[in-house]
Amino acid sequence: MRRGQKSTTPSRWKSLLLNIAILVTAGVICFFIYSFSARLSYSSPQVREAPEIIRVEILNGSGKAGMARKVSDHLTSLSIGRMRFDEIGVGNHDRTDVQRTFIINRRLTVEQITSITESWGLGEAEISDATKRTNDLGVDLTIVLGANVLEPATSASAEPQKP
Repeated sequence: MRRGQKSTTPSRWKSLLLNIAILVTAGVICFFIYSFSARLSYSSPQVREAPEIIRVEILNGSGKAGMARKVSDHLTSLSIGRMRFDEIGVGNHDRTDVQRTFIINRRLTVEQITSITESWGLGEAEISDATKRTNDLGVDLTIVLGANVLEPATSASAEPQKP
């Protein structure tokens, strides 16, 4: 080597190491971008809300034979939003000359009762609020069918239960 000339070999190594470091850094950045985009495109599974079970007691005061059973069968096959219906009891009321259907509410909100009565097609129903009393019966609603009750098959607005 001549005097005054520097050796080019160490600068080549430095340049090569710098290029390798740039390539590794670019690879790591690409990996992070791919990982982030894959996480963003992942769709989370749909979470289904658990149904709210409404316990119903149905008493026939209409004088029409078998009406409580028909209404019970119809109600237990319905679903209104998240609400599903579970029959607690079906029977006859003390009187058979009840003119208007009435509902004794023991737990539900006014909005829930309104959506239920509209969907059931029971006819005009008077609603009695018993939410402030103790509920020893384990029943959310008691429906006493009156002479104005409609046949369950005429209820066109109710949606059938979806599996």
